[in-house]
Amino acid sequence: MRYVILSGWLSLIAFLPQTAQAQSSLFDPSITAPIGWVRVEEAMAAAANSGKKVLIDISAPWCPWCRRMQKEVYADSTVAAYLKAHFEYARLNGEDTARKLTFRGYEMTEAELAQALGLSGYPTTVFLEPDGTYITRVPGFVPKETFLQILRFIGSEAYRTQSFEEFMQQ
Repeated sequence: MRYVILSGWLSLIAFLPQTAQAQSSLFDPSITAPIGWVRVEEAMAAAANSGKKVLIDISAPWCPWCRRMQKEVYADSTVAAYLKAHFEYARLNGEDTARKLTFRGYEMTEAELAQALGLSGYPTTVFLEPDGTYITRVPGFVPKETFLQILRFIGSEAYRTQSFEEFMQQ
């Protein structure tokens, strides 16, 4: 299996740290995306049944770039439709050291899982196989058109046979 890190081409984009998620809920009502975020455990269970890839949005309650990602990217109808068709998706508070969850048989906090998935700034978007196997992660805010290309790259399974750069040239 070929693992891909979308950093080469994407590093050309000015990524800045970002995130948005309240501790008591999956998102701030003022930044509601039309996709209906769920908890990681729910997304993983749904993926086991549907066979879809998993997208985990790792964010933090204070992050303005996370809010921007919600308003400009996840709220877009084309992005939302592609996500619903090809992914199960969840939000994770990368700073929550209290809420425990079980991931691939291990109990940990949301913050511990965020670190295990490679959190390097807010927001970080992580892609997993339906069984929880790591595919890749994309740090920072990603503009809508680029994000949609990333979703298509992962959702179509093109990452298995080519680089993101090759995919973009087609």
